[in-house]
Amino acid sequence: MTDEERDYNAEEFAAAAPAPITPGETMPAKVGVAAPEFEASTLDGEIVRLSDFRGKRHVVIMTGAVTSPMCAFEAPALHRLQQEFDAKGVSFFLLYTRESHPAENYGAHRSFEQKLGYSRDLQRLENIRVRILVDHLDGRIHRAYGVWPNALFVIHKDGRLIFRSNMANHGELRQFLDDLIAAEEAAAAGKVLHLQYSERVVLHEADQATHRRVYERAGPKAFEDYWAKRPQNRNRWP
Repeated sequence: MTDEERDYNAEEFAAAAPAPITPGETMPAKVGVAAPEFEASTLDGEIVRLSDFRGKRHVVIMTGAVTSPMCAFEAPALHRLQQEFDAKGVSFFLLYTRESHPAENYGAHRSFEQKLGYSRDLQRLENIRVRILVDHLDGRIHRAYGVWPNALFVIHKDGRLIFRSNMANHGELRQFLDDLIAAEEAAAAGKVLHLQYSERVVLHEADQATHRRVYERAGPKAFEDYWAKRPQNRNRWP
């Protein structure tokens, strides 16, 4: 392993945005400009490039891992959105990143083959039905967009990043995709459109049952690492 690969694949749970840094500052990919280009392998070994979709389809990317409770919580809704919006020109992917809560059963990645195996476990255990892209061992795609465990990005078919969120929220994503498709239909009908830019910060309730289930899958260390960072929650949550 290179030093970069070792540094990225942390052995312990780490908060992504230490105070007083705002979440937006931790995400290098910026809305309104060209999204970082990438290529990644699917579970079947096919190489997918962002440029493959240029001028053809919008792209939704959710980050996740087998030890990410938020990924497990959001995955079923992401599948439902794929069913609804695929025919409207939107492609959906789950980008497999580093482990959110590495522990005894799913440790920090030490090889791409190990990471690929964990990706397949995620697909099987959570019945993932969107295509999984496996990031490189050094996390170059994850780092280019923002190293949150369950972030969400939408890339316009013209190549611009048009939506980003440090935490996936399927309700918010649905509203955005509805607005995106409505704008395309209005433009096709010759309507006059205005450009809107939005930012917001809002608390996001964590699902306790899913966190406990995924921590148990990862191993006892997942609980201890979390409690070390959040001592007020020891033996209380999850």
